[in-house]
Amino acid sequence: MNLDFFTLYVIILLNSLTLAIVWAAICHAYRAFEAARYWLASCILTTFGGCLLALEVLPYGKAFTVAGNACVIFGFGVMWGGVRVFYGARPRWELVIALTAAASVAMALSVDSRPRLNMVTAGGQIVAIGLAALALLEKGRRRLGALVAASAMGLALLGHGAEFTTNGLRLAGLMTTEAYYGAAAFFLVAAIFGGGVWNLGFVLMAVDRLRSELAALAQEDDLTGLPNRRRFMQASTRLETIGRRTGQGFALMLIDLDRFKEINDRYGHAAGDACLMHFAALATTRLRKSDMLARLAGDEFCVSLPGTDLAQAAKVAEDLVGLVAESPCLWRGEAIALSISVGIAEWRPDMAAGLARLIEEADAALYATKKRGRNGFSVAAEALA
Repeated sequence: MNLDFFTLYVIILLNSLTLAIVWAAICHAYRAFEAARYWLASCILTTFGGCLLALEVLPYGKAFTVAGNACVIFGFGVMWGGVRVFYGARPRWELVIALTAAASVAMALSVDSRPRLNMVTAGGQIVAIGLAALALLEKGRRRLGALVAASAMGLALLGHGAEFTTNGLRLAGLMTTEAYYGAAAFFLVAAIFGGGVWNLGFVLMAVDRLRSELAALAQEDDLTGLPNRRRFMQASTRLETIGRRTGQGFALMLIDLDRFKEINDRYGHAAGDACLMHFAALATTRLRKSDMLARLAGDEFCVSLPGTDLAQAAKVAEDLVGLVAESPCLWRGEAIALSISVGIAEWRPDMAAGLARLIEEADAALYATKKRGRNGFSVAAEALA
């Protein structure tokens, strides 16, 4: 199969243009997804590079050849930058620019020799794609989308590697031009197919990330960033299941901000929201990593304390009550005094009752605290007595 380079560059152009349209739609729909902007820019650069390469048949075509290949190499570097941004790292612009500049100089010096020029362009693309593939295959990143993208990059690297090798053989006189052109189409088709599939891998990565974020939103309180009721109940049910197997119990605390309605009425709901966030930040500083603080609704919070009995939980509650009382919420220059009421209950593996009963007991203890005057805590055993 023989294909002239003009036709192959047009194929690259159309492929890149199609992918650019896909990424433009994703960027428009999900504007906070930063990596997509890099991958869109990469497709635009390779599309523009394809346009320039298609003009190499015109006068001053060698300049178009160098500029077009430089755009493609830089585009692949931007694609690598998108992978780094996706995983929370900064792009290495200094390396991308250095690679593009070095390849451009080498191409300008090799423009009169097509085999040497092909080797330079293939080498530059191999470096950029290889860096992206390595970033995808780092430990902890090998999910489906990343594996698809990295595998496609491997195919593209094979194509570019074959292009580099066969042109080296041409320079050494070990391969004829006719034999090279008989195989070159396969190398470039591998690179084109790889580029299309690695973008599919990026789309899978984007879908996986967006789905995870959506799932987190469904289980997270949007004001405080704490787990919501659904997530807390799921986690507590797991604690109960694990506890029956391992023999480890846990304590549960229900917490209300005292006179929260009065705060809203006096200072406004924005101040009330600030108080909720203030309490969440305070409580988080005094709890263990294994503990879970959740916002159930309004000013109602709940804490699970794995491996904690009533006496230990009472000490935690006492610490929280004192901390909140000593730490008013500063709102527009005014200190809003806060206090909390806490109800504590304990679940043990020998108890027949489950999570629902435990919450009822903690709620009864919370009611006992409020009945006693608020700003304190009660344990279920005392409340039930």
